Order: sequence, then structure tokens, then C-alpha cells
Amino acid sequence: MRHLLPPLLVAAFVLIAAIPARADALADPATHLTYMTEQYWPMNYSRNGRLAGLSVDLLRRMWREMGVPEQPIHLFPWPRAYDMGHVDPRTMLFSMYRTKGREPDFKWVGPIVQGKTEVFTLRSRHLSARSLKDLDGWRLAAVRDVASANILRDAGLRYTGSRTPDTAIGMLTRDRVDAVAMDALQFHHFAALLGRPGGEFKPIMTLCTDPLYFAFSLDTPDALIERFQKALDAVTRQPDYRALLDHYLN
Repeated sequence: MRHLLPPLLVAAFVLIAAIPARADALADPATHLTYMTEQYWPMNYSRNGRLAGLSVDLLRRMWREMGVPEQPIHLFPWPRAYDMGHVDPRTMLFSMYRTKGREPDFKWVGPIVQGKTEVFTLRSRHLSARSLKDLDGWRLAAVRDVASANILRDAGLRYTGSRTPDTAIGMLTRDRVDAVAMDALQFHHFAALLGRPGGEFKPIMTLCTDPLYFAFSLDTPDALIERFQKALDAVTRQPDYRALLDHYLN
């Protein structure tokens, strides 16, 4: 006659068997990071209450490659996320331009894609500039703490710092500023959301073409940075990686 274990004893065995796997997951330093991003289409954005975008999909694939369960990703306005990334320990912030000025402030995993920031004006204004010096005296706007704002600041140019891209574009369309410095993909996306036709604007200057990266706080262990980099490299070698790029960038 077959002897059956009592249900409570069976449940106890199942729970005990699961404890080692759960403990391993909790011990993984990748689960102790705070992951932060912003609304930056098509890299990272909220869609129907769920985060999506090229960088988000890459990160999820990297977690799977590393054997790390999916982690919470916190969505903040960029100025707040950037401040937290500077101050808070064990943070990862994305997608961030890896510029010369930011280089010593973070540890980096990437690149994700090549970025491009430009200066945009209203086509009807017929403005032009060939160098940053030509922008001296212009009324400029940029989102605070992004790469384009830092370039203006480092060049000694005064600008109005906005909290969000649509606010900066709104200042341009209401003639409160002469030009906006912004990531090109982000500018066109938010201009479209505001119902502004693309032909209304023109780029007059490229500020930088630095790559976008995952940026980690300086206290992140080097061994963990290496794991993330190896995971990203492995993901970019997968057969469907090109299709992922085409889905978000083309």
C-alpha cells in the first residue's frame, strides 16, 4: 500500500526546496541596485502603464542573460533621476549620454546606440548659427541636467532650464526662446505629441554625437559592471538583435 505524505509536510518540502534559489537571487548584487529611467522615446518610456523602449528591452534581456529576475524600474523626470544617480548609492540610470564631462562621475556599460543632440529653431524665424559662440545673446532652453544643457553651460551660455522636453519645446513655439538644445529623437517625438508639424522646426547645429550608455553609481562593484557589460555584449550577438533595433529606431 502506498504511503501518502500529509499535505502540510509536502508543502514544507516544496518551500524548503525553493529557499536556496530564493536566497541566491537575493544575494546577487544586481538585485540590490535601484534602476531608474525617464520618459525618453524610443529608448525608455511608459506605454499602457508598462515601461518599454530599446534600453528597457535590452536591460531585461541582460537580466535574463545574467540569471537575474526582472527588477523594478523607477520612472522619474530626468533632473530628479540624475540627482539621485549622483547622490544615492547602488543606482543604475539610463539612457545617458557618455560625455567627457560625465565620464568620471559614473561607471559605464554600453554603448546602447549612438546619440545626437542638436539646436532647434522655428523655421519661420530664419535664424542661423555656425558655432556655440554665435549663440551668445540668444534666448536658449534645454532640459536641466541633460547633455545638451551641460554643453551650453560649459560654453558659458545662459539658458532657461526646463523640467521636461515638452515644456522646452512649448517655450520655443510661444516665442519665449529663440532655440532649444535637445536630443534629436526626443525633440521630434515630443513636438509630434504637441501636434506640431516637423516642418515647423529646423536643426541649425549639432552639439554632440556621443553614445548612450547605462550609467552606474561609482560605488557599484567592478565585477558587477563587468557582468552587465558581458551580458550586453551577449545580447547584441543574438540573432534577433537587429530586429530589435529596427523595431524601435526605424
